[in-house]
Amino acid sequence: MLFSRSELKPLLQQVSTNDPSLTSLHLSHKKITNKQLLQISDALQSNTYISELWLTNNAISESNNDTSSGGSSVGYLMGVLESNRSVEEVYLGGNKIGAKGVSSIANLLQKNTTITDIGLEDNDICDGSAKMLADALSHNTTLQTLKLQGNDIQTESTLQTIHALLKKNREAAKAKNALEHPELQTRILKKPEKEKKKKSSRRRRSGEKDGGEGRRSKESSSSSSSRPRNSSNEDERKPSASRSRTPTRSNSSRDNNNNSIRENSSSNTDASAAFLEERKKSIEEMKPPSKLADKLKTGLKLGGGKGNTYDAFGTKKKGMTSAAFV
Repeated sequence: MLFSRSELKPLLQQVSTNDPSLTSLHLSHKKITNKQLLQISDALQSNTYISELWLTNNAISESNNDTSSGGSSVGYLMGVLESNRSVEEVYLGGNKIGAKGVSSIANLLQKNTTITDIGLEDNDICDGSAKMLADALSHNTTLQTLKLQGNDIQTESTLQTIHALLKKNREAAKAKNALEHPELQTRILKKPEKEKKKKSSRRRRSGEKDGGEGRRSKESSSSSSSRPRNSSNEDERKPSASRSRTPTRSNSSRDNNNNSIRENSSSNTDASAAFLEERKKSIEEMKPPSKLADKLKTGLKLGGGKGNTYDAFGTKKKGMTSAAFV
């Protein structure tokens, strides 16, 4: 639905009467035609409060060379803005302004010193139109933002030139702001110095803390890293300790067993010796005297028998008496 005349008339009346409460004119997505754009331009001639002009995604287009064409309507608006000192931002994205509309904007950039932002996205702008904008920017010191997304610009060098010129203008605006408001710049400069000192002191403190914590963490990490090794060593030692303990127990038990065996063997030897002694005695008692022993006994008798003597083999010796043995 088109933005009707009855809806646009009260707004334009407010703009033309220079209402200080109206600082932004938002007419995007309203299907504004070329004729309605001319009416808006007329209302802006006497206004000193409007700073933003939003006309994106409307029916502004380039059709022919009459006054209702897009090129002429955009040109008329740019002519009004040449002498305007309040409008700083103009957004015309999503229209069909073409090469004629871009030519009008290029002329505006060479004369206007107030506008800082222009939006021209999706406007059928080609390399030639972009070259016109780059040439105009070389004579401009205030424009800081130029949106050209969605156009048919193939020359990369032209875009780089535009970006470089816009960057130059931004730096110039920054320097100008610093000269016009030195008190703000001084505050801004002093504050970071204090913050730098505070940050440096904080960093030192944090560094000291981090250093202490780092040392502690290193010590703890070294101790923790050594602990598992000790634990592993202890684990490794534990079996060896158990192994060493178990042999000691077995050795002691063996000693005890050996002692008991020795005691038992000694007691057994004593018992066997006593048994053997007793057995020997009993055997000697039970054994009958041998002939040799009898002969010796008889031969050793002093004056015994008929005086016969016997030699060691028990044979009777003749001619010898018992006196020979005396």
